Amino acid sequence: MNLDCTSQSLAAAHGPARRQALRAWGTGGLWAACGAWDATGVAGWAALMSAGQPAVAQAAPRVAPRADSPEVGVDPALVTSGLTARWAQAMRRDLGWSARWTPLPSGALLRALADGHIDMGVYLDHPLAEQLSREGLIHDMHTLARTDVLLLGPTQDEAGIRSEASPAAALRQVLAAHAAGAARWLPPPPDSALAAWLARLGLAEPPKSASPPDRAPTRAPNPTPYRLITQAEWQAERASAGRQAPATRIWLAGGSDLMQLRCELARPFRTRHPGANMLSQWLRGPLGRQAVKGLPSAWRPSSPN
Repeated sequence: MNLDCTSQSLAAAHGPARRQALRAWGTGGLWAACGAWDATGVAGWAALMSAGQPAVAQAAPRVAPRADSPEVGVDPALVTSGLTARWAQAMRRDLGWSARWTPLPSGALLRALADGHIDMGVYLDHPLAEQLSREGLIHDMHTLARTDVLLLGPTQDEAGIRSEASPAAALRQVLAAHAAGAARWLPPPPDSALAAWLARLGLAEPPKSASPPDRAPTRAPNPTPYRLITQAEWQAERASAGRQAPATRIWLAGGSDLMQLRCELARPFRTRHPGANMLSQWLRGPLGRQAVKGLPSAWRPSSPN
């Protein structure tokens, strides 16, 4: 729905409809005022029309306006790294309102988006997105930024991965060392983009140990586990821990398209929040990209699209 709800239109109206819309404008901004107009019913729309402002574009689908800002599901990496906070600050300054962020693992986020439970999603690279797009459940897909995938682990090469030539081979060796009790492996959270990334390499489940089950490992593994993490989250984790951070080494870091995750946005077909399209354009525009550039060690903005 295209809403033409301006301060001049509000000033031209009279009675309870005008008072209700003005109160909403003062507390919630543009979308709140438009929602208040809708709540007044025929009288509110008649006031708008008498002021010479078209209430609804004839070609647009009829979608009830909402007085609140759009609810946007976001991967936790965006919150942890501070990117959503930077976006919110810039939105309030430029738009006068900010999205309502709802942290969700990328897999769960995309299912909620397809079901219309959220108004927009900003997720990390996940194969479910392409599937939902082919099924016609999500649209308006764009890449906003990229972050590297890191493999962290103990400072000593307990899994014997120093000479491995590929990420898949190194991770396969880590999982084998974990199964043998020679090293610790901390799997990524279920439904996360990193779990999906690992599954694409055919390494979703650790291999079974070839040793007899009652055979103890030759030595206790280091308490520091091998684990996957995004560059965005790793930067925030180091800043938060400071000098208390455990001794950790980065064994694999970026360097190829394989070792990256894209930060993407999409909107659902089932719901049409009046602010979601505007927000999609804003995030892809210069101010949204500037927020990404403000975290250069965590995110790299994509080319404008």
